[in-house]
Amino acid sequence: MTKRFTPETLAILSGLLLTLSFPPFDMFFVAWGAWLPLWAALQQNGWQKGFKLGFITGFIFTLTSLNWIANNSGTSFLIASASMMGSVAYLAVWFGLFGLIIARTGKNLGTRGLLLAPLFWVSIEFLYSYHGYTLAFPWLSLAMTQNFALPIQQFAEYGGIYAVSFWVVLINTVLFQLEFGKITVRTQQLVWGILGFIIVGSFIFGAVRMKVVGEMKSNTMTVGIVQTNLDPHQKWVRSKKTKHVEAILQQSRRVVADSAKLLIWPESAIPAHLHYYPQFDRKIRRFVEDNGVSVLAGALHHEEEGGEYLFFNSAFFYSPGMPVAIYSKQSLVPFAERIPLVETFPVLKNLNFGQANFEPGKEAVVYPMGSRDEVTDLGTLICYESVDPWVFREFITNGAGLMSIITNDAWLGNSPGPYQHLAAGRLRAIEHRVSVARAAQTGISAMILPSGRLAKTIPLGEKGEIVYDAPLNLSPTFYTRHGNVFALAILLLSAISMMVVMFTKRIQKS
Repeated sequence: MTKRFTPETLAILSGLLLTLSFPPFDMFFVAWGAWLPLWAALQQNGWQKGFKLGFITGFIFTLTSLNWIANNSGTSFLIASASMMGSVAYLAVWFGLFGLIIARTGKNLGTRGLLLAPLFWVSIEFLYSYHGYTLAFPWLSLAMTQNFALPIQQFAEYGGIYAVSFWVVLINTVLFQLEFGKITVRTQQLVWGILGFIIVGSFIFGAVRMKVVGEMKSNTMTVGIVQTNLDPHQKWVRSKKTKHVEAILQQSRRVVADSAKLLIWPESAIPAHLHYYPQFDRKIRRFVEDNGVSVLAGALHHEEEGGEYLFFNSAFFYSPGMPVAIYSKQSLVPFAERIPLVETFPVLKNLNFGQANFEPGKEAVVYPMGSRDEVTDLGTLICYESVDPWVFREFITNGAGLMSIITNDAWLGNSPGPYQHLAAGRLRAIEHRVSVARAAQTGISAMILPSGRLAKTIPLGEKGEIVYDAPLNLSPTFYTRHGNVFALAILLLSAISMMVVMFTKRIQKS
């Protein structure tokens, strides 16, 4: 089959298959063989042009999965398109690196060398999503391809997204050996048996874990989630701000009437700097005190430091009889909310691409919230942060027993973006076995259970509310306690494997 197509065509096919397995298409089983065309192309080409073919696969995958970035109505089409193409080209380089490594491995070790592919891919995924890296972009983890194979995603409680990605690439490597490896018929039968055991066993294991987690005894809190479905352009019109605040309070009264003790409002639910509009702050405080409930509200915030105003994308925690606490978004979207490397090169502040110029927050604020009688420690992530495993885990280790994600995906319109964003939230819930209340301005809002199941949702583009008894304070997972020890171990094994590959080359030359 491979000889009918050029290596470039096969590389493109791999990219398209990865896209089909990614939300919103969610053809999870396609991901199990999505790498095969690329690897077959490399083998067909004598294990040459690895970077080029890997780059093509990555470019097609990221272009078809992230083209929604160009739909961002919060900036001009030119800037949004440039941002999208820059992201696509940057991420494709990492795929090119993977192709280069696979080509070198295949050349030196033959097809069996591709059994090392899960190590190499997880290492690359870990590096391009590493939190301390300025251009970190954990959005495109292969773990998200298993969004509709929830039992497989249960491995995330042990190794985070990297354990799930490892599983996906492992299935690819076994299938590649069956199709292209030089193995005997008897060995092939054995490998088919091993493959079936891995797949069936993984689904059984995951299903059992989901059942066990669902039956764990825990306290609950009745949480209300409000989806306003406001036009992101209209809500910032000065003459309409008061009307919008009254509208969300009216929705909240319905949620309180349904016994909610904690209300989660979306990112920038209050279309104002609360310091500039103290009347809005008073309205929220009065609502909280009169009803004996807590409210988490997204709004803009600013502080003065050394005669200069610093601006933040923030969340405000309101609880009865307690001072308001503020959490400011730590992981800002590059080029959209902050210019990268501006701390190192302050002159970059003068650039204006239509982006916001927010300052990053400095800590993961966990705050006691609920009614006067029922309280839990709540943490929240703002929008893009929910795809960052490091930031999320920081809240859990700070004591959060319940998590929320507030976001404004309205800028993305009816695109794959909101579906991918929701899928990331489900992985965060599984990693730490924590309930996640997701409030999105235009959708998709959801109550995500610790198993990753969606208990209730509000579809994209609708106004509505969710009230649900969220499980609290389940036992910490291996990933909660130990973080990325799995990924770091894989990184070490990958480095050793690369040394073996290079050493084998030197032997061949001698």
